[in-house]
Amino acid sequence: MVVNLYDLTKGNYRVLRTISYPDFPESKIVTDARVKATKSSEWDTSITINGTYNGPTDIVSVKDYQLIWTTDGKNILESGSATLELKSGGSVRQVWTSTITPEHGFDKFPQAGELITISISPFQIDENGMSYKWEGMAKVQSK
Repeated sequence: MVVNLYDLTKGNYRVLRTISYPDFPESKIVTDARVKATKSSEWDTSITINGTYNGPTDIVSVKDYQLIWTTDGKNILESGSATLELKSGGSVRQVWTSTITPEHGFDKFPQAGELITISISPFQIDENGMSYKWEGMAKVQSK
């Protein structure tokens, strides 16, 4: 059984995430996000972001985005990584760990966990914001 975050949480959860950058050890960002489903395809999200980032800022896309979900029975434990591609031609590696806490618990999580791979298109940035396309695939972990 492969499930997504909405199926597991009914769209109501909290994510505490710590993001680091191996090439910039002084850079660390901590986020606290609360998500609440307001309609079948709408969510109200509030995010607090704290930390320091001292790396390049000309990020134009993301590749090699992968994460693993396991559980401690109460929370979904996430570890992930991605490569941030730079306009200048270089790249920056990003890694993170997260604790995802469903508001009402869950009981459908695969015992072996899930491996999730996501493909993200280059960012389209204009004065009003940023857009991109992504496709994801989740697989039950093999033991």
